[in-house]
Amino acid sequence: MIRLAHIVDNYAAELIAQHGHRLLPSQLAALSAFRICRSSMSHKIQLACDDCQEQSYLPHSCGHRHCPHCQAHESQRWIDQQLQS
Repeated sequence: MIRLAHIVDNYAAELIAQHGHRLLPSQLAALSAFRICRSSMSHKIQLACDDCQEQSYLPHSCGHRHCPHCQAHESQRWIDQQLQS
């Protein structure tokens, strides 16, 4: 599955070069958030097993409200609520 972070990594520089003067600061911030979402560049949370003491690190999501990877469940919940109304 292709993640949005991969698309942003591949095409953001070209997009900014061609249309950067039209992009809002909030749009540039969104691109930056998408780029690091659950990647090696994002903050990590340490996970530890109580039984075997093994530890690992899990990258955090960006949490941006427009990130489909992070907010898809919230969007679907909102749609379900709207359909019930």
